[in-house]
Amino acid sequence: MATSVLASRKLRWQVPAGVLGVLILGAGAVWWFGPWSKAWRYQRMDLVTLRRKADADPKDFEAWREIGLRLARHGDKLAALPLTQAFALRPSDPYVATALGEVLLASDRIPEAFQVLKAAVAHNPNFPLARMALGRLYQRRSSYLHASEQFEALVAVDRNFPEAWFQLAVCYLQMQQSAKAKAAIEEALRQRPEDPSFLALKGSVDVAVGEVQNGIAATQRAAELAPRNLRIQVNFANMLLAHHRNPEDLQRAAAAIARVEQLDPQYPLLPYMRGELERLRGNWAAAARHLEQAVRATPNQNEVYFALSRTYRRLNRVREADRLLEIYRRRQDLERRIDEIRIALGGRPDDASLYVKLSELQLQLNDRYGAEDSLKTALQIRPGDSALQRRLRQLQGPASAQEAQ
Repeated sequence: MATSVLASRKLRWQVPAGVLGVLILGAGAVWWFGPWSKAWRYQRMDLVTLRRKADADPKDFEAWREIGLRLARHGDKLAALPLTQAFALRPSDPYVATALGEVLLASDRIPEAFQVLKAAVAHNPNFPLARMALGRLYQRRSSYLHASEQFEALVAVDRNFPEAWFQLAVCYLQMQQSAKAKAAIEEALRQRPEDPSFLALKGSVDVAVGEVQNGIAATQRAAELAPRNLRIQVNFANMLLAHHRNPEDLQRAAAAIARVEQLDPQYPLLPYMRGELERLRGNWAAAARHLEQAVRATPNQNEVYFALSRTYRRLNRVREADRLLEIYRRRQDLERRIDEIRIALGGRPDDASLYVKLSELQLQLNDRYGAEDSLKTALQIRPGDSALQRRLRQLQGPASAQEAQ
């Protein structure tokens, strides 16, 4: 009797297979069409469909977010609009805020990028990508102290972030803190030992602290790992030219220069590198020909004036040698003053007057583009300043850099 009662209870709770299938399908439909699956569904939609959904419901955060992030991943500047919409709906979303800040930065909308990235870090202080983006923005403004603070905060939370250690090393090197730069780049390489960019920076840091042999070895390894990276090949050639120890180093420099020429036959620094190589080999006439071409090709490169001055002196062209040496010394003094202003900007990134001074010094170096960029930054800090606007118009006019003074 007890058995039959138990059996009847079991039968009472049995559900026919067809009914069970309907229930499962119903639950799936509820999930599919409900808010829980929206992000998953939107990730699988094409952009046209997503845009229609966003236009139909301007408050659909997930739609704007998906459109913006997808466009941003492909470097599309059109990402700014959907990301702005998503950010307005939910400013605390770390991915949206960071992506929007990076898109604005890429479009030179520096003040807006700064506000968005500051908000991203404030809402999500432990989100590494926001810290990285804000740090890069500070670097863009030559505010290396503030940039380093962002990277330091990042690695304090997540030490296993080699790119942050690399950027820290860059900041420390710019601030002439060589020992800290060495520790940072060594940590980056501990985590990613065969990264060519990391090795190239290690080479520069090693030379800065007096470890020339280690610096050349690290730079050579970077060049071996990245034979088609123009910047790294140029860096290796210039390091060997500046710190050669023997004729074999000059042979390696010649090979590196040949690789640079293969990668970019019109590379502007090629005449200087060829001329410096011939000078170091004692081929004075050939050196003079290349270095004279270099003065015309890269008139803002200080080293070419010094190298050509020494070459002329060897050729007994003393008056010309003295004139070039004077140009070199004047440019060196201007660059020293520029470095002092950049260091000051590290602690006072919102001081427009410093950018004005920087602009004037850059103009004296005939760096008109840099002078304009510095004035634009000053105007972003003081957007209504009529004197700055007038000065910028002068620089952007047809007058030469010297006339603009």
